[in-house]
Amino acid sequence: MTESTSRQVPRDSSYAGPSPAPAMDNIPYLRFAINQLTRDEDTRSLRRPSSVTSEDYPVERLVWDEGLGYFIRSPEASNTPPAQQPLLQHPSPRPVDRPPQDSVEPEAFVAVEPPKDSLLYPRLDFVPVVLRPWALVAVIFCSLLMIAGVVFCNVWSQRHQGFWDYDGIGGGRYFVVQFLPQILAVSMTVWTFIIQAAVYRTMPFAIMASERKLGHVLDRLPILSRNFLVPDFSQFQHGEPLVGFSLVSIWLSNVIALPLLSCFFQAKFFIMEERGTWRWTAVQDVGWTIVAVYGLLTIGLAILMFRFVRTWSGLMWDPVSLADLISIIQRSNILRDFEQSEILPDVGDSLNPRVLRLGYWQLSNRNRETTFYGIGEIAASVGNPSLHFNEKSPERQPLSRVSYDIEQQVGEGKYGFDEHMYAPSVRYRWTPWFLRDTFIVAWTVTIGALFIAFVLVSFIHDAIRGGFPPRLPTLPSPKSFSSSNFLYSFIPALIGNILFLAWQPVDVYFRALQPFASLSSPQGTSAEQSLLLSYPSCFPFHVTALAILNKHYKVAWISFMSVASAAIPILAGGVFIALNYPSQGEIRIAALMPAFYAMVAFCALYTVSLLCTWPRRCRYLPHDISTLADQISFLYQSPLLSDKILREPRSKADLVTRLVMAPPGDREHPLYGFGIYVGRDGKEHLGIDRFYRPGRADMLITTGSMK
Repeated sequence: MTESTSRQVPRDSSYAGPSPAPAMDNIPYLRFAINQLTRDEDTRSLRRPSSVTSEDYPVERLVWDEGLGYFIRSPEASNTPPAQQPLLQHPSPRPVDRPPQDSVEPEAFVAVEPPKDSLLYPRLDFVPVVLRPWALVAVIFCSLLMIAGVVFCNVWSQRHQGFWDYDGIGGGRYFVVQFLPQILAVSMTVWTFIIQAAVYRTMPFAIMASERKLGHVLDRLPILSRNFLVPDFSQFQHGEPLVGFSLVSIWLSNVIALPLLSCFFQAKFFIMEERGTWRWTAVQDVGWTIVAVYGLLTIGLAILMFRFVRTWSGLMWDPVSLADLISIIQRSNILRDFEQSEILPDVGDSLNPRVLRLGYWQLSNRNRETTFYGIGEIAASVGNPSLHFNEKSPERQPLSRVSYDIEQQVGEGKYGFDEHMYAPSVRYRWTPWFLRDTFIVAWTVTIGALFIAFVLVSFIHDAIRGGFPPRLPTLPSPKSFSSSNFLYSFIPALIGNILFLAWQPVDVYFRALQPFASLSSPQGTSAEQSLLLSYPSCFPFHVTALAILNKHYKVAWISFMSVASAAIPILAGGVFIALNYPSQGEIRIAALMPAFYAMVAFCALYTVSLLCTWPRRCRYLPHDISTLADQISFLYQSPLLSDKILREPRSKADLVTRLVMAPPGDREHPLYGFGIYVGRDGKEHLGIDRFYRPGRADMLITTGSMK
């Protein structure tokens, strides 16, 4: 793999300090200039203290604020709590007349209710469309139809000796009883995937909006779907047993319903009107098991519907992109807790449990007419004072050079972590375990070998075309159960369903990682290609179409295969059937050869597609992105949080419009990147920001090509 480094010389590395007013003391400005000189010397050293704590710089950093004479110290610079740290205050000729909002004394977040029917403060009760009552009622109705159909087939077959004459292998009737049930089951499964994706991305915000006393919602509750091959119990662990039960019922139906439906119908010989005939009938025990599975799913969906009826989700709109997250955490008072978390293997280990709230806030000892929205901790001090001042002058944050230090890439961080953000072992540390190189090779070799063996066994000596002995009893029982038909329908469908479900986490992570892959382009990328991408929330095939339009071909193919792989269990469950061969005087397991050939083709496509799952360098990150805390760690010091164009949007359309239009005074649309940038604290951080900002060095991105 080729690797390139995007590195440009700062366009303006000097700082033009403000001219002091005639009646004001010059001491604060001199201190600020001295601080800049000492910091610039420090940034040119081999140790890069902007991203790790340095013992060579014992003086606490001073960060300029908007008060012209007030400075605040970085909270991590001393052991004194932020509320008790002394403030360096320059003398004012008229201290009594200074407006209270210009003070940076520690203030607390006060939870407030917004004015009713105000366009400036929308109601925080948004729920994704698929979780609204009418949408869930539609899915519940489909589940009840499945139950009604299975019950009808069971009862009718028992009372009328089957329900349909058998007319041979192949044909319309064969398709209805051997393939249509699996198609209906897959349709239900895919729709439940969409529902649970909405549940995962909504529940952390809904829990915070309800002000539940849960301390790890931000860093332990996943926002990406997990409920595929293995059930996910995280909702139970975070005080949501109803949602947890719903997810478990969805998981059970997705795993077992399709294989059961594949063996639900059986051809049986009946004596009718003094003559014998073969008729399709329903297997009683299998049918009632299917009823129980879909009944449990119906209960789970009904519980989920009641959970989201008239719920206070705390959301203005659906949080489906990085841009949505930026608008929620802009003025949060918890961001200082994320110091250096972007380079840690596990962000949750660095965060203390705390009860958070999502809603509207005001600041104590400040103008109570100023109301803002976001995540915060009640009664906690303001964590980012500069975000709560009215901007009256150009940005005065310290400038810094970004340089690539080849000789020194390690240091000692805040948490004793012995690696530096410049080290490749940090920047490219993480990818999901099932997408690591060794696992991808193992999956590909294993499934490839099994596929080759399957093809050889199937076609040598016409083993499938000529049929093969069942090795099990075939004669149906009084309840129409046949051991051989059950085995050669249920087991192939179960194996195919496992392959289908195993592909879903790959699809989920490729969708979620694409914004970071786009941002890792050495030339930067537009907001439409990164911050606004919402692949995890899109419907199947819609993702494929959008990804093709955006030239994200790997995401398009993997998303397409996440649905196309469902053809394997559909075909595998209905391709085999036990038939009597009079010429040979025995019963054999025969196959519908067109369906068998199609199944082999889809298995080959599945095997080859495993090679497309290689994540490449641009999809590796320092740590996981499956929780809100994981993603916030890449944004907590980003100047995007204080960008004027992103300040407090009141609708999704407003947010999108601000990002797709060029900022006032700029001729070109801004580009964004994921790399090393100068944060709001004047230090270097690893995360997301504009690729270029006037007066600062361009972001340093060390990722190779975006393939």
